[in-house]
Amino acid sequence: MPSELSKLWFSQASLSAWQSCPLKFKYRYIDGLYWPFAAGGKVSEHIELGRRFHLLAQRYFSGGVGALPPGEPMLATWLNQLQEYLPLSAKEEFLPEYELRSAQNDLRLLAKYDLLAAGQGKVTIYDWKTDERPPRSAFAVSPQTRLYLYLLTLTGYFGVEAENVQMVYWNPRFPREPLTVNYSVQQQEQDGAWIRRLIDQIMSTAAFPATNNEKNCRFCEYRPVCHGQGLEEVQEDLLDIDEVDWEQVQEIVLQGVNLP
Repeated sequence: MPSELSKLWFSQASLSAWQSCPLKFKYRYIDGLYWPFAAGGKVSEHIELGRRFHLLAQRYFSGGVGALPPGEPMLATWLNQLQEYLPLSAKEEFLPEYELRSAQNDLRLLAKYDLLAAGQGKVTIYDWKTDERPPRSAFAVSPQTRLYLYLLTLTGYFGVEAENVQMVYWNPRFPREPLTVNYSVQQQEQDGAWIRRLIDQIMSTAAFPATNNEKNCRFCEYRPVCHGQGLEEVQEDLLDIDEVDWEQVQEIVLQGVNLP
C-alpha cells in the first residue's frame, strides 16, 4: 500500500475518482499530480458562475451578503430565489461551507458541505447545483449523497437520528424543483458497508489500471498524461450530456483537491 493512502482523508471526489478510473485516482491522490482542468468557452463560464454563486450563498447564510457587483443580473436573480426558498430564521442554525471529518472505525472520511441547517431536532444538508438542468434522481445514490449523509450521522454531531436527517440538492435555475433525499438507519448501515468496501478495495489494490470506459477518458483532465491528447472540446449543445461529470468538476474547482 502506498504510504500516501495512510494519510488520505477520503472525500466524495476521491471516491468518485476511483470509481471513474483507478489510474486517475492514483495520479491525483498518490502521485500528487494536480493536473489543471483546462476548460474553455461556456464551460469555464459555467464553472466561474457556479463558484460565484457558492460564495454568494456562503455570505448570505453567514449573515451579510453585501452589495452585488454592477452588471450581475443573473446572480441577483439567483440570490433572490435563494432568499425566497430558504429565508434566514432564528429557529435554525445555518452553517455554510462546513467541513466534517471522522476517523471512526478506521475510516478517514471528509466532507465539505455547502450548507448545514439544524433546528427543531432535524438537520438538512443543502448542496447547490448551477448547471442547466434540475437535480436528477441519480443524485440520490451518488457517492456524494451516500458519503455526506453517512458521515453526518456517523459523527453524531447534532445529536439527531438518521431519520431526522435529509439532503437537498437545489439549483437556482430551477428553484421549484429541488431533489430531497431522506435517510434512515437501514440506509446508514448500507452506506457504511458500501464506503468500507470501496475504501478496502483502494487500500488493498496492487495496481491502478486505467478505465476501459472511453466516455470517462474523453473529458478527464489527465487525458494529456495518459494519451498525449488534450481534452475534447465541449460544444455548447453538448453541455448537458450525461458523460460529463459536472458535479465532480465543480467540486475540484470550487473546493480544491482533497489534501490530508
